Amino acid sequence: MANTKTPLSHEERQRRRTQQRELVTASVQQLRSTAGWRRYLATRRAFRSYSVRNVLLIAMQHPTATRVAGFRAWLKLGYCVRKGETAIRIWAPCPPTNRQLKTWRDAGADPQEKPRTYWKLAAVFAQDQVEPLPPPAEPAALDEPQPRLAGDSHGALFAGLVQFADSLGYAMRVEADRHGADGYCNRRERQIGIATALEPNARVATAVHELAHALVGREDVTLTYAQEELVVESIAYCVCDTLGLDASAASVPYLASWAESAELSVLEQTATLADKLARQIEDSLTPLESARDDPAFARSA
Repeated sequence: MANTKTPLSHEERQRRRTQQRELVTASVQQLRSTAGWRRYLATRRAFRSYSVRNVLLIAMQHPTATRVAGFRAWLKLGYCVRKGETAIRIWAPCPPTNRQLKTWRDAGADPQEKPRTYWKLAAVFAQDQVEPLPPPAEPAALDEPQPRLAGDSHGALFAGLVQFADSLGYAMRVEADRHGADGYCNRRERQIGIATALEPNARVATAVHELAHALVGREDVTLTYAQEELVVESIAYCVCDTLGLDASAASVPYLASWAESAELSVLEQTATLADKLARQIEDSLTPLESARDDPAFARSA
């Protein structure tokens, strides 16, 4: 079938680029509020494999999303997007076509001339914007939000965090409370202490927080007190949320004076750093999570 799509005019392309820039800027702008930052962290749990920029875009446009797919992808899954739903725009790669690659090879395959992948804002829809197709279609099962776990359900993970601390060159131990604090991280002496009075799950959460301080200290970055606390609490929120521990009470400290004066690029870099370091702790615990064979620990696709 011939392609009858009318090419965009120069003005239309310029208008579309402007709209795209405004959307991306607004997605980062939400980090200026505590609620917006928390919304980003909560969305990250369902989209851990996505880039920070795409998580920000989803969090801003459709915070209830736990799964997204394109219109045709939903049809293959046995669902149809409801009429009137507004698409979510996220960055999607556009690799070179087979025809472009063949033309390049036929022309001598000059590495400097090889067609490159570019990115564009593509339309996707969330799980609560679709409905099952009627028989004979067989809609695929959609993952339900996992229940929160409480008590000492995650106490066994503490040993894995001790091992991770050891891999960083830190000694982590449970010891008597120090001035009422739940824990501490001494970078100079490379020691992490966790209060004996804490319940098993609280020990895990506190260990994650102190390990986050240790990881920040290994980065070649200079952070203000406010920035480091925001990064560390964000890491703790992300890791605990991924594990299934209740992270709803996380403080995620926020100083409006710093955020209001920070460049948007700095805000995005701060979110990216928190995501990067959270992944290191999460990945270190993956084998232990799998060993538990507990469906409550399943990660969202």
